Amino acid sequence: MSGVTGGRIARVASRVSTIELLFDLVFVFTIGQLTAVIVQSPGVESVLRAAAILAVVWWMYDAFAWLTNQAVPDTVPVRLLLIAAMAAFLVLSLAIPDVFTGSGVLFGVAYLAVVVIHSGLFIARGGRGSVRVMLRVGPLNAVAALLLIASGFATGWLEWVLFLAPLVLFLVSGLLARASPFALGASHFVERHGLLMIIAFGESIVSVGAGLTASGLRPQVVLGAVATVAMVAALWWCYFSGDDERAERSFGRAAGRRGTTLALTAYYLAHFVMLFGLVGVAAGLHLSLEDAFAPVTPAAAWLLSGGVAVYLVGDAEYRRELRLGPWVYRLIGAAGSLVAGLLAAWMLPLRAGGLPGIALIGALLAIVVLVLVAERSPR
Repeated sequence: MSGVTGGRIARVASRVSTIELLFDLVFVFTIGQLTAVIVQSPGVESVLRAAAILAVVWWMYDAFAWLTNQAVPDTVPVRLLLIAAMAAFLVLSLAIPDVFTGSGVLFGVAYLAVVVIHSGLFIARGGRGSVRVMLRVGPLNAVAALLLIASGFATGWLEWVLFLAPLVLFLVSGLLARASPFALGASHFVERHGLLMIIAFGESIVSVGAGLTASGLRPQVVLGAVATVAMVAALWWCYFSGDDERAERSFGRAAGRRGTTLALTAYYLAHFVMLFGLVGVAAGLHLSLEDAFAPVTPAAAWLLSGGVAVYLVGDAEYRRELRLGPWVYRLIGAAGSLVAGLLAAWMLPLRAGGLPGIALIGALLAIVVLVLVAERSPR
């Protein structure tokens, strides 16, 4: 498929290639590392760290979905550069656990390598309109990487300021992209994000399963494994029960500035929220299922219920932006999940000795299922 942008013909991808599937496997490790950041020290600070890291990483990871949409990776040089970017992302992910305590410089240097490869490929292979935007956005991404490197040399509040400063640059980049719209191919773009979500769902199961194997095959471990699959499957159902097909049609109808805006809001922002919710769910499941029959700790309760709530909020925004169908029920489900977390974390421990982790998972699963049923019930 070809598209014309500003007089220069650019090939627009119609489907995801196998090199992109290989590229996305690194994201499995990234999600696992973020989950580990929270599990190792469950608390507000670790959650904020994971959110900040994901926001920064997701900006460039999602940028490669834009790149391969505009520059089909069907030549040896492009594939080799994508593999080089994979290596940089892997190094970046290795640095995630200690990014605020010693590996920030390595994280920033790897991020800079990713930016250079991305900008170079976009300028070399994109359409003229895409090149014009990247000549303005690329330097901003490079400055963001330099700020991340600088944060590795700082401590305290200055480290946080330098690490979060790139988010302001990302906002400016988004406005620049919106002013000079990309001609994005809907089929490829929607499919690529769907595959990234599948990777995140899969990593949720893998990370919890890895934790359960250390406990032996006791009844609560088996029950916990089944509960994990059920919880992740319910969240998968929220995203893939026809929404992906409707999203492709809706995104395909959006042209020019509207299409670029949707790519930023429905796909970068809403998917960031959903992905972060899944990180919270994975961490919460991991902590809740250390002993599925024991009272769940407040940290585990809030991570699990909060993760489900955040995911549903992101999914609601995704549906609202693309006009995929009812979305208010998902906000109601998010509120219900937070109520369940409140009961499990504070109220029930005071009055009934605590709620078992498996019971909280069951309650949250029931909430998600009720949301799906309510959306499909005749009106």
